[in-house]
Amino acid sequence: MAQEKSIEVKVGVLILVSLGILAAFVLIMGGLSFEKTYTVYVDFDNPGGLQSGAPVRVAGVKVGKVSELSFMGGKIDPKTNRRTLVRAKLSIEARVKESIHDDADFYVTTQGVLGEQFLAIDPGSPQKGVLPEGSIVKGIDPPRLDLFLAKAYELLDTTMNGIRNNRELISDIATNTAGLLKGLNTTLTDNRERINRTMANLESLTAEANTLTVHARTQYVDNPKIVRTIDNIDRLSSDIQKDSGPLLKDARESLANLNRASKVVGGEEEQAKLKKTVEDVAQLAARANATAADAQTIVQHIKKGNGTVGALVMDEAIYDDVQEMVRDLKHNPWKFLWRE
Repeated sequence: MAQEKSIEVKVGVLILVSLGILAAFVLIMGGLSFEKTYTVYVDFDNPGGLQSGAPVRVAGVKVGKVSELSFMGGKIDPKTNRRTLVRAKLSIEARVKESIHDDADFYVTTQGVLGEQFLAIDPGSPQKGVLPEGSIVKGIDPPRLDLFLAKAYELLDTTMNGIRNNRELISDIATNTAGLLKGLNTTLTDNRERINRTMANLESLTAEANTLTVHARTQYVDNPKIVRTIDNIDRLSSDIQKDSGPLLKDARESLANLNRASKVVGGEEEQAKLKKTVEDVAQLAARANATAADAQTIVQHIKKGNGTVGALVMDEAIYDDVQEMVRDLKHNPWKFLWRE
């Protein structure tokens, strides 16, 4: 009896140990963690093959899991004011909260080519703030290889149907293209000399254009005369700019003086005096003109040799006689007192 109880106890202990090992194995394989976590929501248009329970990794290290995937129906979310199809709820360990910033990127990727899909987090810039708990961010959808293959197959199928249905047209196009290329080859062969001459003429024109450019640069750009002219113009403009200030100042003062003078002569009495003064000035000018005319007439008479002064000035014989007389008086001054 005691032996039977001993066997039952041993079997019970073995079952309990097996259950404990199985529970530990399930916990380890299920990734159960007792770390404190916080929640972040990520919106996707199509998360691909991401499943609930998929790991969340930062720099390749598992820091949480996708606890829930919800279909939002494509409606405008009033919290984010954008259209949302799928929202993933992430449970992330609190120990990495300070490493995930506001500009962090959330995207779906795989381990290797055929590995399981997981959600990876690029932490973002340290200059940005820490992403708060309960934040709703926009994730980056994984590449749709299946959609790409479907569209590529559709495009290939459309192309094949087009080729099959337009076989005669494509054959005509190929024939015409071959004929065109053959004709072009014949034309180039028959006109090879002309083409060579044309190319030679083009090279000659290019050389002449280069020479003309160099000559024009020498004559009109690097010419010292033109440089000096530009410098002179620059100096002249500087002098004009320098002198324009005083000239404008003098002009303003002159206008001010003119305004003051116009105010002074604004009365009838002043205008009458000014009119009389102008008349007197006009009479004096007329007299001066008459005197100048008389003087001009006298000068013309003298130049013509008319009159005593004209004969004395213009007649060389009289001038010589007078000069001889003066010379004789200088040598014989007694002739002033004695007459023979």
